[in-house]
Amino acid sequence: MIEDKDILPYNFFAYKGIYTGAFENMRYRIWRTGEKPDFKLNVCAWAGPYAYPYVPDEDKISSEFEASEEGRLAAIQWLNEQFAKREWEPKEY
Repeated sequence: MIEDKDILPYNFFAYKGIYTGAFENMRYRIWRTGEKPDFKLNVCAWAGPYAYPYVPDEDKISSEFEASEEGRLAAIQWLNEQFAKREWEPKEY
């Protein structure tokens, strides 16, 4: 299970940081998009072992959240829900 302490605080994303991580065989990426004042946190997950740019878009799942600390926490919850309801078998490309 991904915990709050595993993901950097929202301030990291406020300065356009891109966070990547893994939990077992699920890989994920969190980053901020949009223009002020309509920023969003984007979250994407896919089966490993490959990095984000090497996985086709159709093999990724994603969601958007409010750009705030609450949005960051919602993104962590979403990642945990996705992990629980999917098979994360390694893919070969």
